Amino acid sequence: MDASATPLGVPFPAPSGTGGYALLRTQDDGVSPVTWDRCTPIHYVMRPDGAPPQAAAEVRAALDMVARATGLVFVYDGVTDEAPTQDRPSYQPERYGDRWAPVLLAWSTATETPRLAGTVLGLGGPQLWDPGSGARYVTGMVVFDIDDVRRLGGFDRGTHVRPILLHELGHLVGLAHVADRGQVMWHEDEMPYAAYMAGDLRGLERLGSGPCHADR
Repeated sequence: MDASATPLGVPFPAPSGTGGYALLRTQDDGVSPVTWDRCTPIHYVMRPDGAPPQAAAEVRAALDMVARATGLVFVYDGVTDEAPTQDRPSYQPERYGDRWAPVLLAWSTATETPRLAGTVLGLGGPQLWDPGSGARYVTGMVVFDIDDVRRLGGFDRGTHVRPILLHELGHLVGLAHVADRGQVMWHEDEMPYAAYMAGDLRGLERLGSGPCHADR
């Protein structure tokens, strides 16, 4: 376990103001957000099957933006052949060893991942563990619709696809959809922003300010 006794990073100060974001989950008090352990890096793997050119670099660039906003640290563990599944086990010792499974990033199709059917550009979200001393996120999965990414021109048309990455990674760290068209986490399929906006940043700062956990 590569946990630290102190936070690995601090969130970048978000713009002043209120609102503009929503949380996926809160603790039992209904107020405090469920977060990742900020004293433990978030490990991730990528299944390269179907990935467009420059995908790995674009994912790293998007994760850098998440890391800057939250103070969370992401560690790339390499490629995997694990396929995305709706009920992905959070603990897979035969594949990843005696630890929480790393976050899975994958490129898929509606045939393999039926929830990508229609206009769904991607899916993302964390998996929660609650040992009774406070819920926290321990792994997750982000899946991008490769057919939609190709339709949008892949990464050859400037920033057309990066908003999708930022949106789904926002879900991964704990942001929910909002009804504010001016945010990356806008709930429709239109995703025009290639950087997090003020409300997104306020939510990300809050999600990066969670506690460290001794019982990992």
